[in-house]
Amino acid sequence: MIFLFLLSFVISTTIGILLSLLFFPAQELRSTGLFLRFMIGTALGMGLTSCLYFICLLINHSGYLFAVEIMAVLFLFALVFFVSSRRGTGQGVVLNSPVILKFKFQWIFPLVFYSALLASVISFILATLKEPHGKWDAWWIWNFHARFIFRSAEHWRNMFTGALDWTHLDYPLLLPLSIVRSWQYMGGESLSASILPAFLFTFITIGLIWAALSILRSRNQGYLGALVLMGSPFFIVLGASQFADIPLAFFFLLTFVFVFFHDRFSENERGLLILAGLAAGLAAWTKNEGLLFFVLVVLTRFIMIAFDRGWKESLRQVVWLLAGAFPVLLILAIFKTQLALSNDLFAGLTIQQILPKLSDVHRYYEIFKAYVLTGLSFTQGFANIRRGIYFNPGLVSVILLSVYLLLMGMRIDGKDRLNILNAAVVLLLMLAGYFIIYLISPYELNYHLMTSLNRLYMQLWPSAVFLLFMMARTPEEALISKDVISSGEKNFKNKHRKREKRS
Repeated sequence: MIFLFLLSFVISTTIGILLSLLFFPAQELRSTGLFLRFMIGTALGMGLTSCLYFICLLINHSGYLFAVEIMAVLFLFALVFFVSSRRGTGQGVVLNSPVILKFKFQWIFPLVFYSALLASVISFILATLKEPHGKWDAWWIWNFHARFIFRSAEHWRNMFTGALDWTHLDYPLLLPLSIVRSWQYMGGESLSASILPAFLFTFITIGLIWAALSILRSRNQGYLGALVLMGSPFFIVLGASQFADIPLAFFFLLTFVFVFFHDRFSENERGLLILAGLAAGLAAWTKNEGLLFFVLVVLTRFIMIAFDRGWKESLRQVVWLLAGAFPVLLILAIFKTQLALSNDLFAGLTIQQILPKLSDVHRYYEIFKAYVLTGLSFTQGFANIRRGIYFNPGLVSVILLSVYLLLMGMRIDGKDRLNILNAAVVLLLMLAGYFIIYLISPYELNYHLMTSLNRLYMQLWPSAVFLLFMMARTPEEALISKDVISSGEKNFKNKHRKREKRS
């Protein structure tokens, strides 16, 4: 059973890696690049195989899943080989960390990073041993959907009835079908099938920040970004809770990383835009918030590229983004129109119910206050619904990172400016979208804010950390500036002393 479980993971990761190689060829691969390929392959593989499994369910051929996936591996392998032979040698992106200036005590960065990584893994394991089924959303939404689909066999459509609408049957199926797929390989249920995706998405998110910043900025900058994420206790807790928020956060981050790589390394290539569209599409297949993210990514990219490089280039890029997302969005559309029930936030909502809420000034104030207090506290853990939302700043907070950015200063690569602005606008518009949902929410406002806002912040947190360290100067740059200043001061003092001696 363990062998078959690992086989399901190996096959899905292979599919993801081959797809990344097809659209994102690499001229040379070393440690950072290889690790990045593994993380990309792990996430894309789980997303794509869940789509394949959904198709097999629709046509009542889920028993042929293994054969379908093996055929997909062989097809992608042949396609990658063919495209690579046509492309020739010496082409592709070099995914390595830039050469950095060595300085005293730089061994501290990897030492602290790996110590924090070990502590994070131990924390995840302890949280999982305490609650192996995850927390509430895991066992009454995601894992419940997986069990119903697996146990119902050919009657799996029976889940989508009004009797079970309390389990949010409009939620996409990436995570439940990834679990069911592993059970299909194993021939039975096992908690490991829900624990492993939670573990992988938690730590490949950390790894993606480290690898992306290492490649785009410096390895030490990558260590710092990953440390901030690991220093957010709620990130590890939420990952171990087996919710879909951390997988969603990963696909948000991966979308931005692909776009940054496109503008930095291969502006004239379409492959990275296709992968960015695919990642954004998989975000929509993970949670409903991902659909808002996808729309915002496409619209903001279209507008900003149009103003910066013209409408033709803007249209070209958006076409490739849509091309990458199209297969996943098609599957999502089938799910939403043929199976999913209406969203509980909008079911039965009328304009007569919405207008009084939109004109309620006190409601705006309560949501804004919750935004501020949660923004300072969300990294610490789940909100205590008995106590409510209150000021609870931790070691890692927006304030601390803002102070760090002011002390270090900024240095932004010319090719990154548009992407930083674009990503920041997307994140702010996501918060604005959440704000509107709270305004019209049919639930009791304080309870809704306490039980969801910190998770919504955490969905955006890895991307926000990535953007901050893309803007901040690296430790090497800060030390170089310091050395230059101190050297200049010494030269000035020496010249001044010589003049005094002469006089």
